[in-house]
Amino acid sequence: MALLRYTREVLSLGAVLRDLARNRELIRSMVVRDFVGRYRGSFIGLYWSIINPLVLMALYTIVFSVFLKVRFSTDDSPIDFALYLLCAMLPWNAFAEGLTRSANVIRENANLVKRVVFPLEILPLNLALSAMIHEVIGLVLLTALIAIINKRLYWTLLMVPLLLGIQLLFAVGMNWVMASLGVFLRDISQMIGLLLTVWMFLTPIFYPENIIPARLQIVLWLNPMARLVRYYRMVLLGGELPNPIDLAIFAIAVVLVFLIGYFWFCKTKRIFADVV
Repeated sequence: MALLRYTREVLSLGAVLRDLARNRELIRSMVVRDFVGRYRGSFIGLYWSIINPLVLMALYTIVFSVFLKVRFSTDDSPIDFALYLLCAMLPWNAFAEGLTRSANVIRENANLVKRVVFPLEILPLNLALSAMIHEVIGLVLLTALIAIINKRLYWTLLMVPLLLGIQLLFAVGMNWVMASLGVFLRDISQMIGLLLTVWMFLTPIFYPENIIPARLQIVLWLNPMARLVRYYRMVLLGGELPNPIDLAIFAIAVVLVFLIGYFWFCKTKRIFADVV
């Protein structure tokens, strides 16, 4: 009964959010320190958070649109391709960055594991939030580019905060699982790079969804990042709203990932000190 009560409490979204809210000042300070710290001492500083997505977008656009002649529609130009590409790259890069860093975050903070009062669950959360700051900066830049190139913005971009919230829940849930696995599997950091590469090419970032054969569409259905990429492109570039039922089902699935990740992390963190 005690285990059932504990499980029910941990798997309550409200309880988890209240738990995290109690540490909001600590979370805020750690996110700021992580975001600013990576650029401290560099010549260009915070402008790297703008330069990086632009350089990657230019590189991928040249390779896939100019050299390989990939198109998202029959009449789009390399500039249109770049916008579609950036819509997908920004959420993917934020997700992949947080997940990759989570693999080693507990071992890198082994001194905190010994402190019983320190809430270890905020370490993977911090990485997800820090990565999403870069994404938000990129989305602001992307919105400006869309306005300049297309001479208009769709009202559906008001959906972007909701998509960011859904993405954050998914990323944090996955980060919790990865952070826990990183404690017990020392080679997980090498594995995650390979897995993310495969995952990236199974997500329609560099190519349109419609080139995937019907018999393989199940891959898109099972891929949460493919769905997120589709939603971002719909609201930013297409002026379309996602199907409400489809979006609701996806949001529920993401909440489950978030809660299961939290439950897994809370169950395993009790023995981190014995392993690290």
